[in-house]
Amino acid sequence: MIRLASVFFALLLIVAPHPRAADLESKPPYPPSPIIQHVTWDWPTLQTAAPGSDLWPVTWLADDTLVSAWGDGGGFNGTDHDARVSLGFARLDGTPPAVKGVNLNGGKDPLHPASYPSKGKVGGLLAIDNRVYAWLNAQDGSFPDVDQLLIVSDDHAATWQTTGVKYPRGKGNLKPSTFLNVSRGHANVPDDAKGYAYFYGPRQGNPNDQYLGRAPVDKLADPHAHEFLTDAAGDQPRWSPDPATARPVFTDPAPCRDLATVTYLPALKRYLLTTFHAGAGQLGIFDAPHPWGPWTTVAYYEKWGDMTSAGEGLTCTFAPKWMSADNLTLWCVFSAYGDGAKQGIQAHDRFNLVRVKLDVAR
Repeated sequence: MIRLASVFFALLLIVAPHPRAADLESKPPYPPSPIIQHVTWDWPTLQTAAPGSDLWPVTWLADDTLVSAWGDGGGFNGTDHDARVSLGFARLDGTPPAVKGVNLNGGKDPLHPASYPSKGKVGGLLAIDNRVYAWLNAQDGSFPDVDQLLIVSDDHAATWQTTGVKYPRGKGNLKPSTFLNVSRGHANVPDDAKGYAYFYGPRQGNPNDQYLGRAPVDKLADPHAHEFLTDAAGDQPRWSPDPATARPVFTDPAPCRDLATVTYLPALKRYLLTTFHAGAGQLGIFDAPHPWGPWTTVAYYEKWGDMTSAGEGLTCTFAPKWMSADNLTLWCVFSAYGDGAKQGIQAHDRFNLVRVKLDVAR
């Protein structure tokens, strides 16, 4: 009998100090948000699991399943050395803080064997109805000189297949890495996102800019249906089928990670973008009225969670399934790696979950 790989995060509670005011950077790349005035990280609620496994993007399926992905570890109940795979997929059951993880594909005691045991990483997931898409770093070269592939699962992330979409490696080439996540199964979306799946990514060799692409939701696996934003002015952006003509929709003079995560807050009518400007404690949070901006700064940290600039910040995702109705209470799934992440809240190389509260302008 296969034993479900699961863990109750509430048993792994970690208490950490609140970030100090000095942790906030005074020179973010965009002006302050007119809507979201302050972010409170409820660090005493921090829970961790799956030591040795990182990344952890999240998406919400139409049947209410929440799916995530990890890299270089055994997933839930595994470690960096126990049942390690290059890429695995998991289901997140329950509601915080009573959440458990089940390894669906790869890792410790999985429901299905690993589709990518030795090569592959996923930083972005998107559920359209119950079909799950992922951007796969094929790890067929020295990062960032790798091919980026679109893969798909029609059985709730249990097994995976490639599509015909490939963004080839090469300096200056566009590298889609993450998706805009809006709602359960991508069913209830605002007018500016209706009918499309949106994706973000940098150009290879450019760590400062993020670009935006899209495709009709029923043609995401058709490379000829992809188009790219060339002008983000106002409410009527322009698009082109040529990725070479794409223009940045987000820029930070500080080198950023390629995994910019964007989530929609329907009660606030704002898109929330998170990205690390390098190290584990260097997190930026931004908001905008459209998927393409214009962006304003919600928070810009240099020692977020009392972590430092050493190592790498990887992903920071606000799961739509776990948002309060007014969008003022969120749950954040995040991942960091290296010496900087071993400080403060000690988020190094594992699944991390914490409650977040937003204060908004009245």
